[in-house]
Amino acid sequence: METSARLREGWPSLLLVWAMLLVASMAIMQADLIDGLHIVPIAATLALLAGWLLGKSVFSERTAHLFALFYGLFFVTWLVGTTLPYDGPWRERVLDLVGRQVEWVQKLIDGGTSRDGIIFVIQTTAVFWLLGYVAGWYTFRRTQVWRVVIPIGIVLLSVVYYYSGPKPLLVYLAIYTLLALVFVAITYLSGEERRWRNEAVRYDRAIQFDFLRAGLLAALLALLMAWSLPGLKASADVGEVLSGAGSPWRSFQDTWTRLFSSLRSYGAGTSDPYQDTLVLGGPRTVGNTLVMDIRVSEELPYGVYWQAITYDTYVNGGWRVVESDVEPATHFPDDGPLNVPVSLSREVITQTVTNYLPNSSFLYAAPEVVSTDRQMLVDATYDEAGQTLVTALRSRLILRQGDQYQVASRVSTADAASLRAASTVYPQWVTDRYLQVPDTLTPQTLDLAAQLTTDHPNPYDKAIAVRDYLRVNVDYNDQIAAAPEGVDPIHYTLFDLKEGYCTYYASAMAMMLRSQGVPSRVVSGYALGEYDPATRSYRVRAVNAHTWVEVYFPNYGWIHFEPTQSIPVAERPDSATAGEGLTPPVPLNNEERDLTDDELADLERANSLLDGVDPVRERGLLGNVAWWQVAIGAALLLMAGLAVWVANRYNRGVEGDVGRSYLRLGEWARWLGIPWRTTQTPYEQADALVAVVPQGQQSIRNLTRQYVLQLFSPARATDADFDPYSEWRLLRPVLLRQSVVKFLNRARGAKE
Repeated sequence: METSARLREGWPSLLLVWAMLLVASMAIMQADLIDGLHIVPIAATLALLAGWLLGKSVFSERTAHLFALFYGLFFVTWLVGTTLPYDGPWRERVLDLVGRQVEWVQKLIDGGTSRDGIIFVIQTTAVFWLLGYVAGWYTFRRTQVWRVVIPIGIVLLSVVYYYSGPKPLLVYLAIYTLLALVFVAITYLSGEERRWRNEAVRYDRAIQFDFLRAGLLAALLALLMAWSLPGLKASADVGEVLSGAGSPWRSFQDTWTRLFSSLRSYGAGTSDPYQDTLVLGGPRTVGNTLVMDIRVSEELPYGVYWQAITYDTYVNGGWRVVESDVEPATHFPDDGPLNVPVSLSREVITQTVTNYLPNSSFLYAAPEVVSTDRQMLVDATYDEAGQTLVTALRSRLILRQGDQYQVASRVSTADAASLRAASTVYPQWVTDRYLQVPDTLTPQTLDLAAQLTTDHPNPYDKAIAVRDYLRVNVDYNDQIAAAPEGVDPIHYTLFDLKEGYCTYYASAMAMMLRSQGVPSRVVSGYALGEYDPATRSYRVRAVNAHTWVEVYFPNYGWIHFEPTQSIPVAERPDSATAGEGLTPPVPLNNEERDLTDDELADLERANSLLDGVDPVRERGLLGNVAWWQVAIGAALLLMAGLAVWVANRYNRGVEGDVGRSYLRLGEWARWLGIPWRTTQTPYEQADALVAVVPQGQQSIRNLTRQYVLQLFSPARATDADFDPYSEWRLLRPVLLRQSVVKFLNRARGAKE
């Protein structure tokens, strides 16, 4: 084996392949999908060594691959066995790993859900063993660089695509791109240099600078284009076009999450308009971005909204979720319905939701959700009986444009008489969370709440009284200024401005009811949207974003109330005999006015969270650029500039001399595969190069003529005003373009 003194392919090739494997393995470790992935870089390194040694050995291909298979089984089993959560004899560990894998295959066949995290560790370690061995084999036995670069790149891209957490994994992709480029260039140049040495061809190593300089600039362009792609992906129009062809991919995603359900999922990096806090922060602007289509069996009354998240605590002029720091529970479709409290007078409706946001996590649905066909992350607390008190439901796998899910909800059909007669003995979990009143609530607000509710003996009528007061006495205006420093926003809305929008209406109603002992909460999501009878579906846009109030009634659960003036109100029937469900909406004389053309234009231009897409991102390359992207871009520009400077310094020395300039012509000719025989005259050699590169004809002939003058004239002199470097400034881009074309053609042939 030729390994002791000098690798024929060069030690840089081995180091670069190792670096590429480490970058991919470090990316999957950084993603923190599951514990135990620290063994992946070890497996990749051992596999690369095996591929290198077997590639340099005298063994046949079949024999080498059999050795690699046995090596791989041994090392993968050994490495994964060290991660098992118990210490036992190795025989038991091996049998345990085999049993886990057999069980996983059975679930794959039967359509079950695997929750065994060790399976992902096993298979990931095996994949990286295969990547390492293939990289070593094709580098040192076949010298087929694309069979090294492409598989590792696909795995790395898959990790980056799946991961949606806060860590900047694109850094690893950028580093990998640069390493792969250098690896391809060095390997290709190494092969050409071997051929030249075998043919006893003289060549100038400065040609490496030219090629690497062009490559670095090409890498910069590719990375900048990649940064612009998220903006393309985020385009709703593009998403709708692509959604028709996405069914196989979505099916694969569902299968993946079913078989690797133990992987961690992250909600960061989504286009969700709602967070764990809701601030009463002054004016808002929403666009008309398409959010989702929701198909139902029949048209729903206005009392049904599409819920996203519920808020329980009012503090410092805004709402928050007390349990926001609690790790959400994972729920799978085959777990059955959610264990939520059973309420009276509920009707089950099924909704099929098509998402149009680029990266969404919320599972929007009518309250109260009992089941869905997707794996869910459930933000919730639990009552004394262990039943689930849902705050928000999120998809475990981030929803892309065009993704669909089906969800079943129990919608309240309780009549007014039943709610008036409901008990006022509340469970402990209700009084603990939904009767909180902050000290910042002003005496005027408390007095108003008492005045409105004193004459009403039950919570239902109290809620109606507060609702009706707000709808009559507070005008709708979504452009109100934020409350002054130190002024409670609810007081500001009720007594100073007497204006507000849905968040202010809902906050005022909830806090006034709480002050009178009525448990209530604020809920954010979307209003119904526009119903299409032909498709029996609702089209929901960003302009439908809404916040409302829910009041708790023992045995009946959470009941919706609509205090916002601009939204139609739905009155419940007085009794069960008066009709089923909610009545149609009551027309309003003070509904929200139509916007002018200028206002609509302003809305579309606004950079709102509810738009789902950053308009700057859509326009170009610099939207939503993180600090690490700027750092990488600056580093790449610095590297490219340094490479250009070094190459230019070297080129001035070479290309400023007539004799060395002509020798460089020969090097370029050999690089392009043009015969450059010593038996030819300089002019014949120049003609051969001109035949392949006609665009450089004038400069090639000028350099050749001056070389002949210098070599054969009696004075050994060239024309006094001749500058070979100026000729090369014209000729170099032409030769580079021709070299890139040749390189791509060879690469395409190798790939095929």
